[in-house]
Amino acid sequence: MRDELLLLGDSVTVGTGFSGVDDESCYVALLKTELRCAGARMNIRSSALDGADTGYALRRFDRMVARLSPDVIVISLGLNDARPPGARSRNSPAGYAGNLERLTEKSLAIDVRPILCTPPPRLDVFEDGQPAWKTMRPYAEAVRGVAEKYNLPLIELFDEFVSRQDLDSLLPDRLHPGRAGHEIIARQFARTLVPFCTGREQEGLPSRRSQNFEFLTTD
Repeated sequence: MRDELLLLGDSVTVGTGFSGVDDESCYVALLKTELRCAGARMNIRSSALDGADTGYALRRFDRMVARLSPDVIVISLGLNDARPPGARSRNSPAGYAGNLERLTEKSLAIDVRPILCTPPPRLDVFEDGQPAWKTMRPYAEAVRGVAEKYNLPLIELFDEFVSRQDLDSLLPDRLHPGRAGHEIIARQFARTLVPFCTGREQEGLPSRRSQNFEFLTTD
């Protein structure tokens, strides 16, 4: 029996239709191939919406997560917390971290094992004269802090992208990764998920029933 892996995300996880990405070149499709070739027995589904942020995912948790009954969830959100579309208010890095904690706790409460993912950079906004890619740095740091607090596996996208000399070309529309960017995302996901899916990194993963995990209640 295969475990069910759910990718909870925004337009980057939607993939198709942004920056020249289609059904075959989006990271979800590429990741399925990566895991299959590695012998990882896991079914992959996505639950993603253009414009989704952590607040939206919390409000729609039952529909986006619980009703789909996954065994493992990768939470890949943040771009719209930092700079939401339309007239929505920005979520601070602290507020974003709090929402990630609540998503983690809600997942653990229904025995879904969470994995966190730092958001990729975005190049479409400038703040205080800083390079645009730094907009997402405090959000990436927030993800790392939550992953450390709950002892969760972490997929690192932010550092992987900003370390590249070709960063501009990886984000053709200054926000959404293009095909080469989705290849990077798939490789980074596989780097964490292959050991996890094959059982080599699951023993230390917390669950609500674990004696070493203190489940935190929320209001």
